[in-house]
Amino acid sequence: MKNRFAAMLSGTLMLMSTAAAAQVGYLPQHSPFLDLEHSQEFTLFSGYYHGHRDPADVAPQGGFLVGAHYEWRAGGPAHLIGEISRSSSNMRNLNPFVNGVARDLGTESRPLYAANVGLGLSLTGAKSWHHIVPELTSGIGFISDFRSQPDTGGFKFGTRFALNWGGGIRWVPGGSWQVRGDITNKLYTISYPEAFFVAPAGGTAVVASTQARSFWTNNPAFTLGLSRLF
Repeated sequence: MKNRFAAMLSGTLMLMSTAAAAQVGYLPQHSPFLDLEHSQEFTLFSGYYHGHRDPADVAPQGGFLVGAHYEWRAGGPAHLIGEISRSSSNMRNLNPFVNGVARDLGTESRPLYAANVGLGLSLTGAKSWHHIVPELTSGIGFISDFRSQPDTGGFKFGTRFALNWGGGIRWVPGGSWQVRGDITNKLYTISYPEAFFVAPAGGTAVVASTQARSFWTNNPAFTLGLSRLF
């Protein structure tokens, strides 16, 4: 009798355990997580590039930004990234050898071109959550105004190595299209010529002698894009 009762109790507990386990989580048709159907995307984007203001105010300024972004999900949450962009930047030209208002020679259009490659990480893995995919990205590349000669005051931006990192959100409603928004920071150096530290007769130098000749600046960009998935 005891053995029969023990067997009945064990069977009841197993049934209860199975029923409880079946109630945990979501039914597939009601799950907020959906498998991502595509492993590649090509995005055209636009936005605003915010150029960091330096002490002499001669570094590239902010402006309208356009570009193209490619992503390949290699497996799981990881993916490879490639990107090119153009920003409509202006740069201020100074003559460090004179004083007063004559020092400021005004601004000129100086578009910036950038390219980078990097790695990304989807925070929801190979799935979307309520059709949303948050991402973190990082990479390396360059940014350039493609000018080989310095301006009148001796300052030259030229081509510079850049570190990139940021984050974004993809909205994947289903099918072959998605919308994405990103915030990406570019970290690169600014270098001043020696003339910026020499005071002309009866005046002051462009920057103080305590200012570093070369220093890193953070330059964020805010973009919105439309992607084709394949």
